[in-house]
Amino acid sequence: MVTAVVGALAGAVLVTVVWLSVVLTVFTPRGRPTRLVRGVLRIFASPLLAAAGRVPPAVREPLLDLCGPLAVLTVAGIWLGVSSAGFALMDGTPLREAEWASRLLMVAAITTYLLGLAAAYSRRERLVARLAGSVCNPRDAETLLAVYLKTGSRDHLDTLFAEWTGWMTEVEHSHLAHPALTFRRPAGDLDWLKAAVIVLDVATLIEALAPSWAPAHTKALLMTGTRCMRRLAAGMCITLPPIPVSLQGREERDFSDSLLLACEAGLPAERDPQEAWTVFQDLRTGYAPLAYAMETRLLYDRVDEPDDVGD
Repeated sequence: MVTAVVGALAGAVLVTVVWLSVVLTVFTPRGRPTRLVRGVLRIFASPLLAAAGRVPPAVREPLLDLCGPLAVLTVAGIWLGVSSAGFALMDGTPLREAEWASRLLMVAAITTYLLGLAAAYSRRERLVARLAGSVCNPRDAETLLAVYLKTGSRDHLDTLFAEWTGWMTEVEHSHLAHPALTFRRPAGDLDWLKAAVIVLDVATLIEALAPSWAPAHTKALLMTGTRCMRRLAAGMCITLPPIPVSLQGREERDFSDSLLLACEAGLPAERDPQEAWTVFQDLRTGYAPLAYAMETRLLYDRVDEPDDVGD
């Protein structure tokens, strides 16, 4: 009798813990994954990334594609398996009759979880795909700015910045709450981290050279993007020493050339080149090194561009 009672209590605890994990993961993630999600992802990510670093790119991408889905499906399997074990311990009690209802609700919760992840991934890649039609590397930031200045207006730039401010907020929340999204491979040639750096570079160039002219969402984009990169990097346990100068992706473009291109396109120069360079680096060192560190950790291949691209 005592054994049956203890078993029933243990089963009830298991079912309760599982449902608490489901609720926290699916319905109230609050920007932080549960220990189960973090642990399972770490189990798959570490060996897959280590193995992928030793194989050709043709094999690497399909191998790394498995990381996120395997982690998510394993978490779902643990929920169902532990829940079933908990109800089995409650055999002979009235609570056992709730197993089928619990299982149906859990399947519905898992389906909601998978659909939410798919929707978040689609939103991440949709805006990147639009940007990929005109840029491919951080040296294209000046070209993108020039196009908007020559063919659009400050309002069009503000719309772009507003869209990407929302994108940064969405990516920060979704990728911290569901870190498996971080390991989902880019859908196109332009990865989401490089795309973020390009847009942030456009805003940084404007803020460095013409702060009074800058569109309304410029500072909001820079603040949101910098916070996003810092929090995502921290979630991947990436820490960097203080970096005074950030040239990641811009090694082939002299800053004076950037200023010349921006000014020729119509951006009013409010700061001298040296002051603009200082402001540019103060802002860029807050996001670009972290983005490139994450790219390196995730083994995103960078296509070698010819030196005259963008010149």
